Amino acid sequence: MKAKFSVFLLAGVLLVMVSTQGHAEKAKLDLKKIGDKIVKTMNGGDPVAITNLYAQDAVMIQSGEPGPVRGHAAILTFYQDFLRPFPDSKVEFPSIFFSGDTIIFEGVSHATFTGPMATPEGDVAPTGKGVNLRLVFLAKISPDGLIAEDRTYFDTLDLMKQLGLSK
Repeated sequence: MKAKFSVFLLAGVLLVMVSTQGHAEKAKLDLKKIGDKIVKTMNGGDPVAITNLYAQDAVMIQSGEPGPVRGHAAILTFYQDFLRPFPDSKVEFPSIFFSGDTIIFEGVSHATFTGPMATPEGDVAPTGKGVNLRLVFLAKISPDGLIAEDRTYFDTLDLMKQLGLSK
């Protein structure tokens, strides 16, 4: 009787372990839903809303920036400075890929240079020219669904040429 009870008890414990194993794991992030939210928010043009897509300690690496942009305050300043000369900025990402905890966006940014652009040498007056800039944006997503790391690559010389600031 004890042997049958022991086998029954062992089988019950194993059954409980197998049935609860998947429930102990964190729910996987819906990267498609997060990616859609990122695109919609970026196209909304609100620097505070865009910054709120990022984790508090997020790191941003952008073409044309002298170094990484770190943390919420610096990311907010970055987007305020970016949207001042390009208030109509929109992105189109016909190609979006998912790998592990990373979303890879490939597409085009459209904007018109209508406001002053801050540079280390002072403000640059707007030229009124439009840009269509090809870019790749890699967003590593934190477990809470926020951007932990942003790496955005584009051709800065192409940007300057389209803006009429370089030949």
